[in-house]
Amino acid sequence: MSLADDKRGVFNSIGSYTSLNEQGNPPVQNDTFTSINNKDDSTSFIVDVMKVVGGGTAIKLAIGQMFSGLVKDIEPKLKTTLKKQFTQSNSNQEFSSGFKNNGVKTSVKSIDSKGKFKVNPSSANGSMIYGSPTTSFDGTAYDAIQNSGNYETYNNMSIKYNESDDSFRIKPNLSGGNQNVGEYFNSFIDDTEILNEKEIVSSVMDGVYGTLANSQDKTSEQIYEELQLEQTLKQALEGDDSFEISDADKEELLAKAQEMSKGIVNYDMGCGLMPASLSFDNFSKLVSNISGATDPFYIGDQLEQTINESSSSPETTTENKETIKDGFFQLLINQFILKITEALTSSPQVLALFAIMNALQGGSGGLSDKVTDTTKNFKTCIKCLSKEIKKLIAAFLFALAIGYLIKLLKPVIKKVVKEKIKQFVDLLKSLSPVKI
Repeated sequence: MSLADDKRGVFNSIGSYTSLNEQGNPPVQNDTFTSINNKDDSTSFIVDVMKVVGGGTAIKLAIGQMFSGLVKDIEPKLKTTLKKQFTQSNSNQEFSSGFKNNGVKTSVKSIDSKGKFKVNPSSANGSMIYGSPTTSFDGTAYDAIQNSGNYETYNNMSIKYNESDDSFRIKPNLSGGNQNVGEYFNSFIDDTEILNEKEIVSSVMDGVYGTLANSQDKTSEQIYEELQLEQTLKQALEGDDSFEISDADKEELLAKAQEMSKGIVNYDMGCGLMPASLSFDNFSKLVSNISGATDPFYIGDQLEQTINESSSSPETTTENKETIKDGFFQLLINQFILKITEALTSSPQVLALFAIMNALQGGSGGLSDKVTDTTKNFKTCIKCLSKEIKKLIAAFLFALAIGYLIKLLKPVIKKVVKEKIKQFVDLLKSLSPVKI
């Protein structure tokens, strides 16, 4: 029996148990789930199981829980995985005096592929994309650009901006005591916030609507370059380690980039193409409302309201609205996984570490201006990190799915037990000479 047949069997069993519970739900049409034939995407299958057992409410609650605490829960585990990738053959060596003094030179674009450092953290846009500007690597890098020619220090790293060629010079800051290479990387990762909840929320929602891309007046070419990075990371999550984008995918990415630059993105949610847009004011309000919130039901309700308002039309039927809403929740889950992967593999602070590691390993020093080239050069590391992310989030969703399955099975088990007891009593009655 194939994996696809096993997946169909799961949905058939759920349909049988649902029928036994006499809940009046229609039979499960298992062939409507594309996850059945996707052997590399376990998370979509788990989400489909949750949807069948718990309905749209289950998916809404899942994304609410992801936004309300999962980021902080998985960050320590992901940091451990990240530190392993920076454990190299030179980990026990001391930094040379030359590297201590000069570090590595790399272009701003090589570590700031999305142009974040061009945005003032105090501006309306900046408040959405800088989680903690005064105590973060990104905020320090922005300050270095504003104070060109002077070193700014973050954690155990010093950064200086050179305006003449738009570059950074990055070197270790060992004022807290000497460290070998391995200790240096571990210390930086331990004391750096890799995943910021507010940044993740903003990035996820912008990935769906393109609100920030539009409000920052990014060109379709700039957005297209960013989407190419996302596509390579998406492929890595799906088990494709080629790090090559097909011509067909490039055409789709270019079309999406053009839509995002205008702030209106079209999606096919099973009811034909559905245009979705979210104004900056509503975007800002949503991010402010759910960032730091701890109630997954509240977060889910906020997201549901946003989906309804951003994708509604007079012609949309009630049934189609539910289909669209479920489709958007699935999209949010996929975006969440992708943005976590992006933060862990290609955020400015991680790319700065790649630049240092590249220089210490005898490379040319700085990274390529194209972050997709960097991901290719560090593809083994990217593959390991994406695999760990997928495993952790799949485990989280699996635990939720099991909870819904247990709720489904409890009444079924009670019915079966009652029937067996009745059968046993009837058997005893038939064998007893005395009426019971």
